[in-house]
Amino acid sequence: MKDILFINMPSAFTAYKGTKLNAGMQVYPLLSYTSLGAVLKGKGFDVAVLDLGIEDKPYEILDKTLDEQKPRVVGFTSTSPLYFEVREISKIIRKKLGRDVRMVYGGPHATALPVDSLNDTEADIVVSSEGENALLEIMEGKPLADINGIYYKKNGDVLSNPPAPLIKDLDTLPFPALDLYDIKRYKCPKFLSKGTPTANMETSRGCPSACTFCNKNIAGRLFRKKSPDRVVDEIKYMLRMGAGEIRIVDDQFATDIERAKMICEKIIQSGLKFPWNLGNGVRVDRVDEEFLVLAKRAGCYQVGIGFESGDQASLDGINKGIKIEESVRCMELVRKVGLESVGFFMLGLPDDTEESLKKTVDFALRLMPDYAKVTITIPFPGTIMFEDYEKRGLIKSRDWTLYNLHRAGEIYTHPNLSHETLQHYYNMFYWKYYFHPRFLARRIVKSFSEGTVLQDVYYGLQTFFPTLFPARPQ
Repeated sequence: MKDILFINMPSAFTAYKGTKLNAGMQVYPLLSYTSLGAVLKGKGFDVAVLDLGIEDKPYEILDKTLDEQKPRVVGFTSTSPLYFEVREISKIIRKKLGRDVRMVYGGPHATALPVDSLNDTEADIVVSSEGENALLEIMEGKPLADINGIYYKKNGDVLSNPPAPLIKDLDTLPFPALDLYDIKRYKCPKFLSKGTPTANMETSRGCPSACTFCNKNIAGRLFRKKSPDRVVDEIKYMLRMGAGEIRIVDDQFATDIERAKMICEKIIQSGLKFPWNLGNGVRVDRVDEEFLVLAKRAGCYQVGIGFESGDQASLDGINKGIKIEESVRCMELVRKVGLESVGFFMLGLPDDTEESLKKTVDFALRLMPDYAKVTITIPFPGTIMFEDYEKRGLIKSRDWTLYNLHRAGEIYTHPNLSHETLQHYYNMFYWKYYFHPRFLARRIVKSFSEGTVLQDVYYGLQTFFPTLFPARPQ
């Protein structure tokens, strides 16, 4: 009997299957489970992870694993689009294991809507915000009434306790338990990674920015960081555990730009040679040429950049706090240094009009990063935008399966734009960008120089004809 079994949902990696991100399906060991699992393993608990996202027959594997392991606690985490699977799987577990199993649900959706999450699933407890301390206390048998940061069921009612304080010293956390995964099963498309397998890593938690579209209910706005020495030691550990590439997923790695530079310098001094990228992106107003040069010397080959919009009024309306000129300067620096770039853009910001959508498409073509991703803005639960839209009566659906950035249903009424207009510009963005002569010329040269012509053609077919060329976790 396992003490605890963490379960990743079947659609965790296929949520964007059949969309414009079809070719970019990325598969990683879930960082939240390696972090939580490391804390519990350090206290002697028997921990396992069942990743249904990489299984061909997930429900058969689930049934077999429950029979074999009979966990006394099952842990889930999910974003809003995966909530329906949490609900379904929790009911399967309850039917199979009865009341002998305790189910704990955490993550962005559960934290945003804890009461709904308890009433609508078979979960017994919701852990709000960070989970390391609360989950450990649950596992150690502490009375639920004495555990901060949780919601729980008692006699048919949902009770809540005061919020738990955030972990201030991240250096006190153990290294993530990558050994809970068969890491060799986690491969990303070759055009998205330089090494395999790829593992996610956090060097900090929290983002002080106040963008209205971003959910900060887990790590909060207080920026907390691991020391540069701890970061390098953790990198060494992850490489020993088999990681071929590291993807840093901090909300903002360069929030403290001097610390970011110091981490790069210590990687260089250590002699470590490995590819890494800043997958979650950087703010255009937080990077300088010195940092980018150091990052490249330290092995960073790709940086995501949150441009969001080409219209200043739309940027101001989401409290982004950046200027169009800063985006232009950042792109110039990244290109000058020679780092690969992924530009992030959003359509349907609250102040967007059809004119501003055109500006964003044109702005992306002007910047021309190596890759561009655009999404239709979604007001996710737990964000300022969701709260605002709900108060204004603009939320039309709480069917969370429709809250998909690349396959959004008509879940809200935009103040200025129709759903059809947003979908039109979404499709237009990808066609205009990836068939632009500048992009094609650059991509063709790179494909021939790197010998990836057939591979790139195949990824292109997956992007623009996803139903004919579906992707799947590799």
